[in-house]
Amino acid sequence: MDPGYYVAAGSLKARAFQLEVVANNLANAATVSYKPDQPFFAVFNKAAGSGRRLPLSGYLNDGVVFGETGVVNEQGVLRPTGRPLDLAVEGNGFLVVRTPAGDRVTRDGRLQMGQDGQLQAMDGSPLLGKNGQPIAVDVKNGNISITADGTVQQKDQVLGQLDLKAFEKPGALKRTGALRFDPTGAAEAPLKGGVTQGHLEASAVDTSTTMVELIRLNRLYELSLKVASTLTNDLDSRSINDVAISR
Repeated sequence: MDPGYYVAAGSLKARAFQLEVVANNLANAATVSYKPDQPFFAVFNKAAGSGRRLPLSGYLNDGVVFGETGVVNEQGVLRPTGRPLDLAVEGNGFLVVRTPAGDRVTRDGRLQMGQDGQLQAMDGSPLLGKNGQPIAVDVKNGNISITADGTVQQKDQVLGQLDLKAFEKPGALKRTGALRFDPTGAAEAPLKGGVTQGHLEASAVDTSTTMVELIRLNRLYELSLKVASTLTNDLDSRSINDVAISR
């Protein structure tokens, strides 16, 4: 089979994946603290490993295979909510929550006060303090205040300090769902930033730019499909002619 067909097929697969990633980003344009994904690809040469002494021309044989996705950690706009249990993370930090699968990090600052007096994420996962334990709050003692460095106070009493973590390569953190990431094995970095109470961080997805990218990728997908279709028709035509001549 013509190596060009493999290149076209690889392009189709790559464009389809790109479209899926960009469409998912667009769908989360209004999701609190969402960070968009970016796909990365590696190049392969079909002829290089064929053993058929095919020409190694990149124009004919270079194709792409899926590499991985990375998270684009851009700062989202901070939007005021007036709700004391809303936190917007600024800078490179992440909040730490405890889940059944282990500790996870997130920038989703929509908190609640549990019946047992713990600060929790909206799904009930406890928010951790610097000591690695949940922060206990007296539910009958009024609202809490949280300073920029994560110190939690209720009236004049300091209850603890939020465990804010930063990482050397935040884009390499693996998503685990619910706007959370798995920090296992990730090297930590100095924290630059803090939290703002009564605010939430908006999605970092730029809707207009993402829409333009979606249109561009859709056109590139159509071009790749046309190339693959042309090559397929050419192969069919040659097969018919060769069979007819051989007879």
